[in-house]
Amino acid sequence: MKSKKLSLSMRNKILILCTVSTLTALILQAVIFQKTSSVLIYNQGKEASLNSLQNMQDEIYTQIKSLESNMIEIYNQKDFVRDLATKMDNHQLKIKYNRIAYDMALSVFPPSQNVNAIYIYDIKDNLVSSYRHAATPSYNFPTDIYINASENNAEIVKKYFDSDNRTMLVSSYYNKNRKKDVLRFVLKIYSNNGSRKIGYIVCDVDQRNFLTTVEKYAYSQEQIVWLQPIGDRPIIELGDLSGKKKESYLNTVSLISSNSWSKENTINTNDSVFFEVTQKKYNLAAFSLTPQVLLEQSQRVLTKNLIFIALLIITVFSIASILLSLSLTTPLENMVDTMVKIKNGDTLLRMKDLRDDEIGKLGEAFNEMLDQIEALIMKEANSKLLLNNAEYKALQAQVNPHFLYNTLDTMSSIASSQSCGMVSSLCIALSNIFRYSIDMKNPLSTIEKEIIHIKNYMYVINVRLQNSINFDIDIDSSLLGEAIPRISLQPLVENAIQHGLKDKHGDKKITIEAKATEDLVEISVIDNGIGMDAEKINIQLMTSEIYALEKGSSIALDNINARVKLLFGEKYGVKVQSNIGQGSRVSISIPRLKKDGDYFEQKEL
Repeated sequence: MKSKKLSLSMRNKILILCTVSTLTALILQAVIFQKTSSVLIYNQGKEASLNSLQNMQDEIYTQIKSLESNMIEIYNQKDFVRDLATKMDNHQLKIKYNRIAYDMALSVFPPSQNVNAIYIYDIKDNLVSSYRHAATPSYNFPTDIYINASENNAEIVKKYFDSDNRTMLVSSYYNKNRKKDVLRFVLKIYSNNGSRKIGYIVCDVDQRNFLTTVEKYAYSQEQIVWLQPIGDRPIIELGDLSGKKKESYLNTVSLISSNSWSKENTINTNDSVFFEVTQKKYNLAAFSLTPQVLLEQSQRVLTKNLIFIALLIITVFSIASILLSLSLTTPLENMVDTMVKIKNGDTLLRMKDLRDDEIGKLGEAFNEMLDQIEALIMKEANSKLLLNNAEYKALQAQVNPHFLYNTLDTMSSIASSQSCGMVSSLCIALSNIFRYSIDMKNPLSTIEKEIIHIKNYMYVINVRLQNSINFDIDIDSSLLGEAIPRISLQPLVENAIQHGLKDKHGDKKITIEAKATEDLVEISVIDNGIGMDAEKINIQLMTSEIYALEKGSSIALDNINARVKLLFGEKYGVKVQSNIGQGSRVSISIPRLKKDGDYFEQKEL
């Protein structure tokens, strides 16, 4: 009964609040509109004109980007790029690659892009190859843009190529035969490593696609809209060029062409408003002179629409507010009842029949929250099982290790009495290795004890491999007391032997180095083996998780990296440097923490 009373009260509150708010807003609007609407709507018209210009620029950018992507296909002509980079004689280049521009025009550029001509030049502005769509008197294009360079606006191309600008040049020239402007795009060609210019490709394009885009965003023929690169001539112009508008247009174009233009020297006439939107990548700006009459027409249309909307809101709102209040309160009641049941212990219950609205999204979020809580509970339980499993393995590994030590000591004594010094030393080394490996009461050791452990290990390895590996330690004595994770260096040495030196011919060498700063210690295992894919391994180490510790009995780079991160944090770990055929350097970085705890005494042979 309480829920029903609360629901009715909420509905009434929603209805009253919405009705009063709407009527108040409409009354205030009617009062304020008389004083401010004209200026507001006029400014909105200006903003709409500017947004239209921006949308036009975005579409033009997409067209230019598509054309640039096709021009970049020049790099797929690898033999040509190589010969161009070697500064092959222009005559030889022309003979060998005379058809390269023609082939690109047919295979790379679709007909929809209306490519009229393609010119490819070497670094000395000598033409290597060219393509012209047609060569009739009324449909003709230059054989070389540097013939009648001024007429073909080639000075801009030369200036661009001599500059350090790596962005594609957008320009144009007036084709007298066709009696219209032709768009020009110029892209520099660099050597394979990108360090130096070796030539450039020029692509002349019919303006029809770009003109269609400009026409789509122009209000009317009374508006002047044009595209012009800063410091260059206009590439497209559209609109009524007469009277004062023509004078303002020509003055602005002249300033832009001479690089003297800025917003400060742009003067809006009494009849027109000036707009400008720059391109986000290419040196191409869009400009317009919009007559005041067009903006006033937009103002009148917006005013009529606003009045119509206000009347429509007053007519419809009463019905809509009632339906809205009903649609809000019913799902809220169901949601509250479900929450109460979940609170009382029915944790598997979830929100059902959710609508596609804000309340439905709230219910979905509530269901997801419950699912995440259950998942976290399950994850915590699994973590406890994982921890118990790890503790069990650690205890299992220490079952009666003294039997193994005593056996090895007995074997050493027998070998010594039988004058088998090498066997005796080998037994001692193995005994020391096993003692150090199994004693995992403390996760940390010192660099000194790790080195002793490695020496014992290398003694065993060199006995097996007949002293084929040279082993060197280059560590300052002041660093021997630094703390380091137990058994972290020996697996790196083992990795170097098994993977770096296994297939190595000639001298084999492993060196251990250590260096330290005030806060960091870095220990490196270096071999002169066959090398490995360091980038792939480093990516694997960066993305590996702590669960690498549970990958069985193998001790790999993932395992060591995981243990270091577990002990000291994510910014520490293992890093690999390697070149194929030149050896590898595997380094462990840990914080500098001198350890004075008691470690199991290890003897060096």
